Order: sequence, then structure tokens, then C-alpha cells
Amino acid sequence: MRERVVMVGDELPLVGILCEPEQDHTAAPNTAVILLNSGVIHRVGSCRLSVTLGRALAEKAGITTFRFDFSGIGDSEARRGTLTANQAAIDEIQEVMDHLHRWKGFDRFILYGLCSGAFAAYRTALADTRILATVQLDGYCYTTWKSHMMHYSPRLLSLSRWFTFFLRKLGVRKVKKGAEVSGIEEEFFEVPDFASYPPKDEVEQGLSQLNARGLDMLYVFLGNEHYKYHGQFQDCFNGVPFNNNLTVIHRPEASHILSEPYERDAVVDAITNWVYQRALQI
Repeated sequence: MRERVVMVGDELPLVGILCEPEQDHTAAPNTAVILLNSGVIHRVGSCRLSVTLGRALAEKAGITTFRFDFSGIGDSEARRGTLTANQAAIDEIQEVMDHLHRWKGFDRFILYGLCSGAFAAYRTALADTRILATVQLDGYCYTTWKSHMMHYSPRLLSLSRWFTFFLRKLGVRKVKKGAEVSGIEEEFFEVPDFASYPPKDEVEQGLSQLNARGLDMLYVFLGNEHYKYHGQFQDCFNGVPFNNNLTVIHRPEASHILSEPYERDAVVDAITNWVYQRALQI
């Protein structure tokens, strides 16, 4: 494995790390995996997840990876413009792909992202056919009648929860935010937020387009109060006729940022194996 710092763009460049396998260990010479920021977290990723995954893909799967910072995050300086953050992310990912194509000849790409990074991967895949696969951790998914039942039934039958509810209403006990509980600074704390999601029908339509195009999709859902059971994604988007191009993994014991070493290693291994198999088929 070899790593080097790469600057993409002449003015206010995007800063990233190219991680390449040894030449005699390259499995897919025309394919690269691009790892995206999650929220405002530096390109190393939460708990160094992006570094660990990027190196594992290069060393174990023989796939070149590129982890970079969007403008205004980490080592990439902020760029001025009128684009929304969502559109700017798509443009910058395409800028990176153009650069890697001119420099290294890559013309097929797999996008990886956690939470907001997953959303950016999904949106860019809709906009650019060079993306042949996405790996999304806690990507878009909505509640179903079954997940509602699994979420609320234990709470309605729990006396301790009712007691806590009344204490909070009386102001005796305060509600702690997730950032306070985790010990992570609030600006770096990102969790799935259904309220900020686009309409479900809009996402389902987008997934239908990607499915019809044959995009390979790996979704990994970690432990959170919204994703309750393994088949929730398929139930949520049951109008999309997924075939063998969809793989869903549910790790209910893992935290959203994969702070547990065992869970982190398991997810990295699963992604590495999946990418390797897809890269060989592309």
C-alpha cells in the first residue's frame, strides 16, 4: 500500500489522500473508491473509520481509494459561490473524479459515505453514470408500521419510562442531548434526522432510477432508534424492484459512529469483501 497527499484544483484545491495497492496486487485498475466526509468531520472519519477502510480496500481488496475533504472542511479551504451545500458536494465529487481520470485513468467509481456522506453518495450517483456502486452507512430510510410498533410498544408498557416522562414534564429531570451523552463536541455530532430527509416518494423515485441503471448498492444500518429490523429498508421502498444489486446489512449493536472496535472491524471487513466482489464484476 502506498499513500500520498493530492491537491485537486488549482485555486482553493480540495485536499485528499490517494491510497494505492502495490502494482502486482491491483484487482481493478480502472476502478477507484472515493470516501466522503460525514458532516464536518475531517477526512479521517469518525474513529478513523475512513482511514481504516481506505487502507483495507487497498491492502486486502487491491482497490485504489481516495479520501478527501469537501471545501470548508478539514484541510480544504472554503470556496465562495452560490451553490447549496448539497449541489456543491456533487460538483466537488465530480471534480475529484475528473482529476483521477485525467491523472490515473480511472473511469469507474464507487462512492462511500456515512450519514450525510451517504446522502451525498446517493445524490451524486443520480447525477453521474460513472458511479457504478455506492456504500451507504445509515443512508436514507424511513419508518414503517412494523418499526413504529417495535419502537413504541415496549415504551408504552414500561412503568419506568412513564415515570421518567412525568419527571421531565415537571422539570425535575432534564433531557440530555446525544452530544452530551457521547462526550463528542456538538458541532461534530451527527445522527440520522428524519425531519431533514427529502420526501420518501422522492427518494423512492431516485432509487428506482438507480435500480433500473443497475447500480450496485450496499446499505449498512447501525444501531439507532429509527432502524429497527433487518428488512426495514426493503419494506420502506417496496415499490422498487431490487434484484441482486442490493445488499443490506444491519448491525443493531453498533453505534452510529462505530466507536466499538469489534463492530468497526466487522463493518470494514464486510465492505471490503463486498467492494472486492463488485469490482471484479464491473
